[in-house]
Amino acid sequence: MSKEIPAAAVPGRRTPTFTAESMPPALAKDHRTTVWAELVVVEGTVLFVDEASRSITAAAGSRIVIVPDTYHHVEPSDDARFYVQFYERD
Repeated sequence: MSKEIPAAAVPGRRTPTFTAESMPPALAKDHRTTVWAELVVVEGTVLFVDEASRSITAAAGSRIVIVPDTYHHVEPSDDARFYVQFYERD
């Protein structure tokens, strides 16, 4: 099932661009957001594991929608660069 950011959501804050070495350790453990978000892969690959329903290996140029209140974690490749874009309600 495809997940989409709601039309009423607007981009809010964005994380810095992370690597496997620079990402906060919490991203590698099950955690959740309270808002819609997108994982954006700039280089390499990132395994996104949504504990409720899916695991996706995202390559450079990919965007993965993160549903609020869904536990997930990420596993970046050694050459990965990625960030998370959060969304707010308009």
